[in-house]
Amino acid sequence: MVNLDEITPTNFIEEEIIKDLKNGVNTEVITRCPPEPSGYWHIGHCKAWIINFETAKKFGGYTNLRMDDTNPTKEDGDFANSYVDDLRWLGYEPKNVIYASEQYFDIMYKMAEQLILDGKAYVCELSADEINATRGTLTTIGTPSPYRDRPVDESLRLFREMKEGKYPDGKMTLRAKIDMSNPNICMRDPVIYRIMHVNHYKTGDKWCIYPMYDFAHPIEDALEGVTYSLCDINFENNRPLYNWFIDNVWKRYPRPRQIEFAKLNLENVLLGKRYLKALVNEGKVLGWDDPRFYTIVGMRRRGITAQAIKNFVMNNGITKAESIIPLSALEYYIREDLNKITTRAMVVLDPLKVVITNYDAEPMEIEIDNNPNDENAGKHKARFGKIIYIEKDDFAITPPPKYNRLTLGGVVRLKDAFIIKCTDVIYKENGEIDYITAEYIPSSRSGNDTSGIKAKGTIHFVEESNAFPITIREFDNLTKPEYLEPNKALADGVPIDEILAENTLHESTALAEKFLQNAKPEDKFQFMRKGFYTLDKDSTENNYIFNKTISLKDTFNKK
Repeated sequence: MVNLDEITPTNFIEEEIIKDLKNGVNTEVITRCPPEPSGYWHIGHCKAWIINFETAKKFGGYTNLRMDDTNPTKEDGDFANSYVDDLRWLGYEPKNVIYASEQYFDIMYKMAEQLILDGKAYVCELSADEINATRGTLTTIGTPSPYRDRPVDESLRLFREMKEGKYPDGKMTLRAKIDMSNPNICMRDPVIYRIMHVNHYKTGDKWCIYPMYDFAHPIEDALEGVTYSLCDINFENNRPLYNWFIDNVWKRYPRPRQIEFAKLNLENVLLGKRYLKALVNEGKVLGWDDPRFYTIVGMRRRGITAQAIKNFVMNNGITKAESIIPLSALEYYIREDLNKITTRAMVVLDPLKVVITNYDAEPMEIEIDNNPNDENAGKHKARFGKIIYIEKDDFAITPPPKYNRLTLGGVVRLKDAFIIKCTDVIYKENGEIDYITAEYIPSSRSGNDTSGIKAKGTIHFVEESNAFPITIREFDNLTKPEYLEPNKALADGVPIDEILAENTLHESTALAEKFLQNAKPEDKFQFMRKGFYTLDKDSTENNYIFNKTISLKDTFNKK
């Protein structure tokens, strides 16, 4: 147990936990990460998992990863496996990895039978539509099911026959008997078991009845000894039901305490799993790991780091107040982390050939710092030679005001090499620039410049024998900018094709330093003066593909 006097709370959840621990309500902090394996995690899930793991860690506790796999129509073992990998990539190792279907289904079935015996559950033969129609509204009370007062022994027999597979899907449900006049509609005799003749990815055909999430989740928390169920604000309305099931099934104290926090809403970012799944199934994206997705696998493929995500979540505050966070806030932490860890490389995205007319020797080696922010990052070898390539926009015949790059008759410094002076422009027959010529100043070598010439600008370049072609992928936001809350717009009935922006994936060819041929998928680089890039998994020996993670320009006001 940690010394509570040494802990400074940084949010309201930690304040509540400290009160509980000091008052003896709980003696330890055990949290859980309880996903339904029905899709890949996105950044919204990251917030929940980071809060659960970091909170438990701060108080010397631990966190379990539990697959709440109670709906076989939506779930898949590949999703479950991905969650273990995703957590480890985020830097977390759960104490236990638990599958509700394997460890709790038998126990929960017995608990459901006990609810029937206690007169707190009954088998109902109303259809799903009939149940919804009799629940009532926020201003009208619900209508009791005609099966609500069914004898205990009859409900118990029917429930056992449901388990034995004697009835088709939808024929019957088991409902908790709570209060059809409760102002909280979720307390109006909720369904806790339904018939589903569906093969389960873990248990096969062992079961044909499955517990509802609202019943299973609190019982699982209690069985695991979870002390704090930290979840987003969507579950706040269900907290009375969460407590009711624990009080009437678990019947022990203290019960796990559910505390809610605001969901993560990113401006103009589509997050809903069912919407992302639709885009994947319709072939409109590269898969669940499409770099335009803010799924963990998508962000990882794009080159976003786990540390950046954690910094973003923990530094943006944990509150109960809902808000829409600008995407630039996340981008700030992405740049901040990548700037610390990435190797610098010279890559020319839009090449212009430059012939150095007064250099006829073999290419000369120069050294480039891998990362000027890290003294231990070392250097790599680049080259200067007769033919080099620079960015087209680093040369102008008629320069705009305050232009500090290369002009006809002007000078510029090549990164860690020499100052060059443009001497001529060679045109194609169609009037376009074919290449330019320049002279280098031998006495102007970086680190030993005795030329006395002052170049106002420095540009990057690649030398011909040290260059190879790469493919650049750049991404725009998937949704149109006018849809600040695309999930809400879809929920309100806006067609998904109306929300999607057009042409959000762009490919081009660039010239890069050859040391990048040693890169492995997910290796990250800063292409000097351009942005941060990572090698894509689709790369081959003949086609290196680099995904643009983010530009160098920061528009976020951290204050």
